[in-house]
Amino acid sequence: MQEQYLGRLIPDMNVCDIEGQKIGAVARVYRDEFATALQQVEGPAEGVHPGRTAIMEVKTGLLGLGKHLYIPMSAVDVVTEEGVFVATKKDELAEEWSRKPDYLDRLQ
Repeated sequence: MQEQYLGRLIPDMNVCDIEGQKIGAVARVYRDEFATALQQVEGPAEGVHPGRTAIMEVKTGLLGLGKHLYIPMSAVDVVTEEGVFVATKKDELAEEWSRKPDYLDRLQ
């Protein structure tokens, strides 16, 4: 279960594909309990589902000035001292990871 990695993720940690190619760096992690807590206080919201996986926001490009990706923790293969490795190749990243889920703006 990928929740085991949440406490090990820190800002600016390298994020790499399954072959070790750098994708970017961790910008922020949105943990599932925040989405669940928001739903309990405000009621169901579009895009917020009980049991939703945590999301890792990844900044890309030179100095992190490129686009941001929103990778579900379920896509993480392993976390080591060298970085976070997702279970796919860089050129096969899911298109939906380029879109920020609407509910993330409501989480603090």
